[in-house]
Amino acid sequence: MSEREAVLMVAKQTRVRKKKNRIRKAMPYLLVGPLVIWILLTVFLPLSSVIRESFYSTGFVGTQGDFVGFENYMNVFGSAAYWGAWQKSLLWVVGNMVVQTILAFSVALLLNNNRKISQMARTWMIIPWVIPTIVVAIFWQWILNGSYGVLNDVLLSLNIIGEPLNLLGDSTWSLFVIIFINSWHWFPFLAVILLAGLSGIPKELYEASAMDGANKWQEFWKITLPSLQHTTFALGLVGTLWMFNIFDLIHSLTEGGPAGTTTTVPVLIYQEAFESYNLGNASAMSVVTALFLIMFAVLFVRFAAPKD
Repeated sequence: MSEREAVLMVAKQTRVRKKKNRIRKAMPYLLVGPLVIWILLTVFLPLSSVIRESFYSTGFVGTQGDFVGFENYMNVFGSAAYWGAWQKSLLWVVGNMVVQTILAFSVALLLNNNRKISQMARTWMIIPWVIPTIVVAIFWQWILNGSYGVLNDVLLSLNIIGEPLNLLGDSTWSLFVIIFINSWHWFPFLAVILLAGLSGIPKELYEASAMDGANKWQEFWKITLPSLQHTTFALGLVGTLWMFNIFDLIHSLTEGGPAGTTTTVPVLIYQEAFESYNLGNASAMSVVTALFLIMFAVLFVRFAAPKD
């Protein structure tokens, strides 16, 4: 091989190597690119539209209102209905967290300690979770109906109550009832996540603690909970944001009633936009709510994230 041919071969190999390096560097962007475009179209584009509408006095969807500046935001911060809806939302979130955590931990610990029924129970346990929300709302309305509901029929036949109960129409019990229904719908998802975390805890830790004389309660607080801190942190953050934004089940069961006792923030925003036809005010509510949730997420990560 002549010197010229050797130089040309080296130059060709260099070009090929540079091309491969460029492709290798561009590959992550090519793979992530479609997802980024999808997020821009489905999240940031609608979000920018909501922010824009919050500065206008838009009534109906598709119409153009007048520019009003921060007037909608001033209306939101001065709205008793908005802060009342926040109270309902906080009670809704805390209630769901307490009920779902108790149910999910109880079921996960039971299945983790009983391998014989674990596989079968896992299959049946997730049925409430996979049922569509509208179906859940329909059959719970049928169960709890004050006129022909199954629950009233059973309680009356057993002489436990003297007259039918209308739990979804009772301002005292309606919010707590839909908290129970939503927890029944979602706790299997949490239980499966916790069960996966429990299966990853080394059995040697429990064996060593048993040799040291620890009881089940001490094992739970000293071994189980610390070992699940990453799982519980993720569920706490995502679950809280998820629960706060639930709209479909509440609206399907009570539409925010009776007398506004189940009107959480998402339900109020819907009513403001599509029933009161005040899209500008509803957009301002959405933006303010999003900012509060972002602040919560930042603080939660800052103070509740596992330290290790």
